[in-house]
Amino acid sequence: MDHIDPEGRTATPEDGQSGPVVLMNSFVVPEGRDERFLELWTETSEYFRAQPGFVSLKLHRAVSVDAEHRYVNVAVWDSAAHYAAPHQTDEFRRLVSQDGWREFPSSPTLYEVVLEHSLASASA
Repeated sequence: MDHIDPEGRTATPEDGQSGPVVLMNSFVVPEGRDERFLELWTETSEYFRAQPGFVSLKLHRAVSVDAEHRYVNVAVWDSAAHYAAPHQTDEFRRLVSQDGWREFPSSPTLYEVVLEHSLASASA
C-alpha cells in the first residue's frame, strides 16, 4: 500500500511572506463519496481551527456538473508563519496520512489578497 506523503498535502509559503494568507485547497471527490470525504475533512479542520493565527474557514461544493474538483476549502490565516506551524506537527502528519485520504487527491495553494471589491466598498 502506498504511503500518503503529508508534504504533498501542504502548500509552501514564499520566503519572507508577510501579512495574511489564504489557503485554497481543491479536492477530487468521486460521486457518492461525499459523506466519507466530509468526515475526514471535518476531523482535519477541527485541528486547524484550534491553531493560533487561524481566522476563518469555508468549504465550497461545486454546482457545475462537470467540475473535476468538487470541493474547495478556503482558509484564512493571520500569516504564512501561522499557516505553516501546525503543518509541522505529528498530529498533522497523523491526520493527513490516514488511508481514507488516498481517494481524495488535493491541490493546496497559498494566496495573498491583491485586490478586493464588495458592495460596502462600492458604495463608499
